[in-house]
Amino acid sequence: MRCLYLYNPVSGKRIAEKKKDYIVKKLIERFGEVDVYATRGQGELAAKAGEACGVYDVLVFAGGDGSFNEVVTGLGERENRPVLGYIPTGTVNDVARSVGIPLGLRGAVKNITEGGAYSLDVMRVNDGYAMYVACSGGLTACSYTAKQSEKNKLGKIAYAVEAIKKDLIFEEYEVNFDAEGKTQKSTAVMIMIMNGRSVAGMPVNSGGYVDDGKAEVIIVHEKPKKRELESSRHLRYLTSALKVFTRGFKRLTKSRKMSTYSLSEFAIDVSDDIIWNFDGERGFGGKLNVKVLNKHISLIIPRPAKRRSCLCDGKNSKEVLF
Repeated sequence: MRCLYLYNPVSGKRIAEKKKDYIVKKLIERFGEVDVYATRGQGELAAKAGEACGVYDVLVFAGGDGSFNEVVTGLGERENRPVLGYIPTGTVNDVARSVGIPLGLRGAVKNITEGGAYSLDVMRVNDGYAMYVACSGGLTACSYTAKQSEKNKLGKIAYAVEAIKKDLIFEEYEVNFDAEGKTQKSTAVMIMIMNGRSVAGMPVNSGGYVDDGKAEVIIVHEKPKKRELESSRHLRYLTSALKVFTRGFKRLTKSRKMSTYSLSEFAIDVSDDIIWNFDGERGFGGKLNVKVLNKHISLIIPRPAKRRSCLCDGKNSKEVLF
């Protein structure tokens, strides 16, 4: 069985670089033939992932959520995509949290050698892809504006510091939401589109499934009030946005200030100056056309043993043979 191991040597605290020999040894014991490649620049991980299709049976990679996005983007919709093994070495590791992959390096490697491969959803967003989240508005830029050096030093706290410095000024923006032949026009201060369970290290979509062919959407509606102080308006907008993280999708379904959806395909039209965050990385601005690609990639995760599995069928979910 042919395995390719890709890793980002600067992700997290360079743990993938420090533990390379251990990781490769374990992969050789499991898969036999293992090629190793350290990425050197942005986009190289995606390129190598694309080249792996039809060549390798398994693609193991180490990195953060942005690295996962690069791999998914590189695989795209090519044929003969390899089974993926993931070693989370980033700052927050929301993808790993969503599917139950251990955050410690040894546990993650053990998962790859002993876990099962299952088919998971991916969101196709215009001509690109997102694995677990696409979001815009307040509190959504800090993950890509925080410096890598600060993330290495402070961990998740670096995002909070960055949000306080740059991401607490909220402005409402116009939104046209199109789904199932209907259009909803409104204003929003935040939009969250989720294919995973965890966002910013918090269980925002704790009851969601990663293989049900649907994405969960939260639109936080706000607009100015007459004779309201600007400081009061920003505080009110911040309070509404924070509810996404403190209450989560299920508890917000009955909120009058929130619109919530669970859909397979939809479009969200915002102005070009509204920048989207895809899996923790800066994306583009403007309209999104989203389609959930059901069971599109195969990822090695712990075999489900509990009722609250991230997989629809729980213990009865079918493993991918490789």
